Amino acid sequence: MPTQVLVAAHYPDAADALFDRARSFADLIEATRKISDYEGLPETEMEEGATYRTNIRIFGLVRCNDYQIKVNKICHASRRVETVESNNVVRLWSHHMQIKPMENGAIWIDRVILDAGAMTPIVSRYARFMYQHRHRSRKGQVIHATLSKSSRSVTPQVPLFHPVD
Repeated sequence: MPTQVLVAAHYPDAADALFDRARSFADLIEATRKISDYEGLPETEMEEGATYRTNIRIFGLVRCNDYQIKVNKICHASRRVETVESNNVVRLWSHHMQIKPMENGAIWIDRVILDAGAMTPIVSRYARFMYQHRHRSRKGQVIHATLSKSSRSVTPQVPLFHPVD
């Protein structure tokens, strides 16, 4: 059963500056360097339509080989990024990221719907931990972090990003 991971964090930064960070693999690598290593992932800005491949080592112990990250959508106007990710264990990791401006900074929201078969409960708890860690590493204040059963049918062909969003 697919699971939804939702993590939101408040930052004092302006939304546009935060969106620049959100699109940067260099920022991702730096924010997670204490818990994971992304072998072969370029330290560049994401490009819409591009697919990136990496081998991930989690806590220096668990290997997640041939992990693919396809950047489906980058919308500068609404400060959104959508990726679809997978490998031989993770059937689907559909990541919808959005930065929303606020009076005193911005809110960065990560919403992931993932399916890893029998491993889904473990992978979803790791995902929640990892996104919380990323935000704390970036000096964001995590204000919301939940796991729930996904109420949406999501496949690589049915994206989270819809025209009405």
